[in-house]
Amino acid sequence: MRDNIKNTLFDLIRIKSVENNPQGLMEVAEYVWNRLKHAPLIKKWERNGKYSVYASFNGSTTTKIVFVGHLDVVDAEPEQFEPKIDGDRIYGRGALDMKGPCAVMIELAEKLIKSGNKLDVGFLFTTDEEVGSENGVAYVLKENFISAEFAVIPDGGVNFNLVVAGKGVLHFKVKCYGKATHGSRVWEGDNAIEKCIKVFYDLKKSGLFPEEPCGIEDHWHNTINLGRLTGGDSVNRVPDHAEMYIDTRFIAPLTVKEFTEKIKSYIPEDAEFEVISYGEPVETPPDNPYLLKMKESVEEVLKREVKYVKEHGATDARFFAEKGINSVILYPIGGNIHGKGEWVSLSSLENLFLIFEKFVEKTAE
Repeated sequence: MRDNIKNTLFDLIRIKSVENNPQGLMEVAEYVWNRLKHAPLIKKWERNGKYSVYASFNGSTTTKIVFVGHLDVVDAEPEQFEPKIDGDRIYGRGALDMKGPCAVMIELAEKLIKSGNKLDVGFLFTTDEEVGSENGVAYVLKENFISAEFAVIPDGGVNFNLVVAGKGVLHFKVKCYGKATHGSRVWEGDNAIEKCIKVFYDLKKSGLFPEEPCGIEDHWHNTINLGRLTGGDSVNRVPDHAEMYIDTRFIAPLTVKEFTEKIKSYIPEDAEFEVISYGEPVETPPDNPYLLKMKESVEEVLKREVKYVKEHGATDARFFAEKGINSVILYPIGGNIHGKGEWVSLSSLENLFLIFEKFVEKTAE
């Protein structure tokens, strides 16, 4: 199995499946299709040049569990698309994020095909996670193309610890207007940039976001970041227009709708407010039966205890949360995601395979 995983990962890394290479996105989807085409059920969807492939083993688009992986990667120098192995490490773009875990998923699905077991499990592969998942997981779930009771997403965490909670996300734009005049006669104008800044600081002082340093060790609280501010057209002119882009993260039990209304209450009537992207917070109960089976599987394979942990960033789990579907996120061992020298431990991929295989067996009992 170790060699099979390595060879599949090498195949995947060599495919330049980045956003600006439509041929690569199509090629990597075709690769998965050809490997899994003999599954009891296999489907493919395309939206805006992004591809999703789904295979299930109960002959249905509704399963108990679904494994979810993305085959797109961020762009890199050409040499990073030529995989290399050094001892236990495989180097290459996407080795950890997340073609390594996807190689494990492919090998497990192929093994199920060969065994003929019609288990209640599905596998979803997408090609747009690095650019927001709008045409992949979000689209597939919104259109009810598939459903499941529990999702396994090997795309986060550290050293096999189980991510069971994630913050919600709300990205939005605020546009303010003012009155232009010469920079030497500010009293005759109304500075739109200053109005944007005031909105931002009103939000910071709203009580929704603790001041940093907050003194909370894990920082499990709402956060706000002013990521971009633009406006005006000359240093000696009072700007009559400005816009800012803000990244906020929030925790359950707040929902996107509730949090958005709280934010909007601080936006002046003469300003424009536009939501850019959003995602619900993720929170899987610690006594979820599927989560308990996954924890058992990890600990039996690794022969050590693993922890439940939280994730500050957004993942595809947010789209399952919108549907009321619980999930777990876990990662093999690796490093340098999105950077030069991205790597994954081959032995940890082998362990991930054994964990997933054991988990599938436990859920079939």
